[in-house]
Amino acid sequence: MNVIVFIGFIMFAVAVANMIQQRLFRKISVNYIAMLIGMAIALIPQTNQIIEGFSSEIFMGVIVAPLLFFEGQRTRLYNVLRSWRAILGLTVVMIILATITAAFGIYLSIGVSLPLSFILAAISTPTDATATESVVHGLKLPKKIEFYLKDESLFNDASGIILLNMAVDWYIHKQLRIGEAIGNFIYSAGGGIVLGVLIAVFVIFLRQSSLRSKHHLASSAVMPIEVLYFLTPLVIYFLAEKIDVSGIIAVVAAGLVHNVESERSRLTNAVVFYDSYAFSEVIINILNGIVFLLLGIIIIRSMREDVFNQQTIDAIIIGVILYFANLAIRFLYCRFSLTLREKISSKDAWIFSLGGIHGAVTFALAYTLSELNVNLTDFHLILVSEITLILLSMIVPTIAFRFMLEKDKPDYSQRAEVDRVRVEMVQYALKQIDKIYLPVKIRKQLEFDLRAQMNQTSVEDFIKEIRHTASQKELPDDQKEFRAVVYRYAFRQERNYLGRIAQREQEYRHGFLTLYREILMAEIVFLTDEEN
Repeated sequence: MNVIVFIGFIMFAVAVANMIQQRLFRKISVNYIAMLIGMAIALIPQTNQIIEGFSSEIFMGVIVAPLLFFEGQRTRLYNVLRSWRAILGLTVVMIILATITAAFGIYLSIGVSLPLSFILAAISTPTDATATESVVHGLKLPKKIEFYLKDESLFNDASGIILLNMAVDWYIHKQLRIGEAIGNFIYSAGGGIVLGVLIAVFVIFLRQSSLRSKHHLASSAVMPIEVLYFLTPLVIYFLAEKIDVSGIIAVVAAGLVHNVESERSRLTNAVVFYDSYAFSEVIINILNGIVFLLLGIIIIRSMREDVFNQQTIDAIIIGVILYFANLAIRFLYCRFSLTLREKISSKDAWIFSLGGIHGAVTFALAYTLSELNVNLTDFHLILVSEITLILLSMIVPTIAFRFMLEKDKPDYSQRAEVDRVRVEMVQYALKQIDKIYLPVKIRKQLEFDLRAQMNQTSVEDFIKEIRHTASQKELPDDQKEFRAVVYRYAFRQERNYLGRIAQREQEYRHGFLTLYREILMAEIVFLTDEEN
């Protein structure tokens, strides 16, 4: 029962964060609002006790793995294969350089032992694509930098985990085994790729066989395959971890393979494809919200448990060293590396270095140490240091990017423009409908539904419509068919109007495509209802 309450409360808090962002703070990323709500939850004893203790294994497997799987599915495999040298450089060479620089910076500045310094540095290397989207909210990243940041965040977690395991082994056994670490990396990364590809190919074969069978129109035949699809990242991750290969690499590889499938099977069963896409979008938004909500909770809990003393000051200084060491190496590597496909300017190199935001994976890696033989004092030092790193990596670029990046059309401005066009579009359809004969009952239904499309119906109107509908008998089949023809005509008029407007106002093209999709979905919903 406690687990059900915990899950329900988390989902409710994420929903509240989205509502607050939509209604009050459209200029701020919803992830920041979710993090603040998480902090508020942790500060209130009554709500804090609802939240279960943090488990890094469950967090990585149930939240991070699906996020990376769906993120991989949004990435073209061709682009990854074409840029493999650049990705290898960013996720292995640059990560090793950043780890060594940060570790010796801590060792020489604070006097922390080298094994512990390398633990701190290794945890600081993974970046978070979700967090990057938060700090660039309303701004335009250069396309090539966005590409490198996204690919880096997909693949660098494995490098960080291998380096952390090597550092922990050094910390516990007082012995540095570099050769073993290299072997572990090759086995872990290579095994993760093989496992992810094999399972993805198997799932795709099952899906495609089901969709192409004579029973493919039956929802009961398709449903098990779709359930298997959404369970794929969880199965892959935990199976990979069970056989000691990289679960992160495995789910990313599987996502990339699924991207190839989605590109060539959209029309095999369009309904199934769209349902999968829409559901995955909902899952991504929920998981993103949960990541930042839990981040806020963990930050407050970690700081509350820590006593402010010299060790806390040292931990904060270490966090600052970690951040600026990573920043410097990222800039230098991006500016002067020969593995990248093109030369990067100083400004773009700074954007890349600042865009390496730390978040969920960094926290999860830090918490894995609580299950190992790391003493409590060092564990608290690590937690506070990584909290400092995470906060700096989010705050600094949030401010700096306001001066460095071009402003994108803010979401709230685009929504306002789309809302205006939606009203004009529906009014145009209503004018066209006025030119044809319609029975009074069908005309009233159509006018209500079209006004509802542009959000011009009140709750009172809705209640009246419910009462009227409940008191009316069902239309005869011939009138239902006529009504379907009329609704399709209205939707066609809306699409025609939107097509003309979209050609003139290219600035809001993305918003108009969203509106066009809404019209098509409205027609699908209406036609589905008519069939039933």
